[in-house]
Amino acid sequence: MVDVKLKVRALEKLLDYAASGIGAVAGPMVATWKARREAEAKRIAAQGNADARTIEARGDATTAQILADAQAAAQRALSGPIESGGGVLEFSRDGIVQRIEFQEQKRQHNIASVVHGAAANLGDETVGDHAPDPDWTARFFDSVQDISSENMKELWAKVLSGEVRNPGSTSLRTLDVLRNMTSNDARVFNNAAQYVIDDFIFRGHAETTSTCDPALSVSNLLQLDDCGLLHLDRNLRKVLNFSSGAGLAFFCGDFILRISRTSDSVSKVELPIALLTAAGRELLPVTERQLPIDYLRTLAKFLESRDCDLSRTDRPVNVPVEQPVGGVRIYAPQNFIRIEPNPTGEIA
Repeated sequence: MVDVKLKVRALEKLLDYAASGIGAVAGPMVATWKARREAEAKRIAAQGNADARTIEARGDATTAQILADAQAAAQRALSGPIESGGGVLEFSRDGIVQRIEFQEQKRQHNIASVVHGAAANLGDETVGDHAPDPDWTARFFDSVQDISSENMKELWAKVLSGEVRNPGSTSLRTLDVLRNMTSNDARVFNNAAQYVIDDFIFRGHAETTSTCDPALSVSNLLQLDDCGLLHLDRNLRKVLNFSSGAGLAFFCGDFILRISRTSDSVSKVELPIALLTAAGRELLPVTERQLPIDYLRTLAKFLESRDCDLSRTDRPVNVPVEQPVGGVRIYAPQNFIRIEPNPTGEIA
């Protein structure tokens, strides 16, 4: 029996997700984004080096305009004459309706902004045909309707587009973690994510050097621990067990790292680490990662003191696999370039 996996346009699948979460109003949202994109493409073709962000800027300004109009109306009411009967807080039907309409307008524009962001991320991609999980879409759109920060909207848009590409990539528990994050939490996580190797951050520099990158400061890592993105424990160790003639390999951003021993007397090495939680692992793909080479050189210095070498190769690459040991990837030494240790052992 042949397993045929159907492919559909990513925007069509995004529409399925949005419709599952917010109903038929999803259609106009995606259609509006598509029309704006097509109009913008024509405008750029006609005007050459025009500003490609004009349409998006107008869309971002919509929510701000709603808030500005509401604030202006409130100021006018405050500065107007006080009617008889003042001193008693009264609730009029019109006031209640206006409050509900104002809140729902904001929510509608928050949702639209996230859907438009996801559409921009997906572009003209194709994805596997699958049915959205209604529990997931309900939780997602219930969360994003109250997200007003532009930075957080971008993050939620990446989560939505990631789910369209790969269903199940973000769990309901992770959505709850993300819902409770602030823009500052997201910024701290994005900065720390640059240093993630597989699912951990090497912390040897904190024990052996006097300085480190502010992104890896104890206060920042404690903040991520409090958010539910990181496990921080000074006794936490990553144990590397070596087999004869092989090195242990780890994914690290755009690289594959290989740790190999330089002495047969070395059987294992323990790395002081901070460990990503399940939520941290699921949100890692939506961060912007550019691994600092000085960080790798600091790790190389730590490993050198334990008779080990650190090398790297670009990812992805066809690297010969020797054998799996305990679930750890083990690679032959071809195609790897040695990382020179930092003489001071510090992160610049």
